Amino acid sequence: MTEQSETTDGWSWSRLVNPEPSELAAVQERFDLHPIVMADLEERRRHPKLERFGDCLYLTVWDVDSESDGHAKTDTELALLFTDRELLIIQWGPAAQLRDLDALLSAHGPVPVTSPISAVYRVLDAVVRDFADLAAQVERELDDVEAEVFDSEVHEDYRRIYRLRQRIGRIDRAITGLVEALETGRREFEDAIAAEPELRPYFIHLAHDADGVNRLATAEHAALDAAVSSHESNVSARQNKDMRTISAFAALLAIPTVIAGVFGMNFKNLPPTQWEYGWIVISVAIVALDLVAYFMFRRRGWLGKAPNERGAGRDS
Repeated sequence: MTEQSETTDGWSWSRLVNPEPSELAAVQERFDLHPIVMADLEERRRHPKLERFGDCLYLTVWDVDSESDGHAKTDTELALLFTDRELLIIQWGPAAQLRDLDALLSAHGPVPVTSPISAVYRVLDAVVRDFADLAAQVERELDDVEAEVFDSEVHEDYRRIYRLRQRIGRIDRAITGLVEALETGRREFEDAIAAEPELRPYFIHLAHDADGVNRLATAEHAALDAAVSSHESNVSARQNKDMRTISAFAALLAIPTVIAGVFGMNFKNLPPTQWEYGWIVISVAIVALDLVAYFMFRRRGWLGKAPNERGAGRDS
């Protein structure tokens, strides 16, 4: 809701934060904006793009807060409206997540901010750098997740996996839109930097960096899909193992139940029931049959690990 303005060397830049409709109406009159642009500004959350309307270039970017709890948050947006002599930056989002544009544009750097297009480069470079940092963080976390998923001794945290998928998806959507905007608006940028040819290699480098982050996010998405598939296979395998263990215990309990049920019937001619120590014979038979069944299940891996699995674990 605030507006700040700086004027240097005959050009000016200003900023609007979460503008009200009345402030957007003033912007329309000031820049003679096309109704299409006004519709975008009023509705928000438009896909990143670059368009020219007369002498004014209109660029939208999904910004990122790279320092908020270590997670990617793309709830903030930037709209840049610029001509040869004037730049307006509109920011939307929670105040705590908004980028400090005053510090960004006043800081020293390899590209001095001496014109609207150089200021646009400074903003885009900061956005792409933050996306690159986040992609690197995700890459490291993805390595940890893959190590958990492919380690049979570790039960991976499914919540962490799906939080990571959400982060990669946000980065992928945001950076893909920015790459498309830089690609489709290449001619507009060429025209904008015609008076400052020294900016050309910087914009080329910026486009390459954005494309690299985009490719990395795509590769991370594919790697995470493989990890998710392995996680689902692990869950299925653990469930099958649990069912086998339950079935084995049910079988062990069924043996004495069946024998007790047979010899508990009211028949006088059951041989052991007439013996003085018949109950000992029956008890020994129950224990023996249960032991045979136990070791059989154990050997097959239904109760704990099979012998070959334990040997493989020691070898690894």
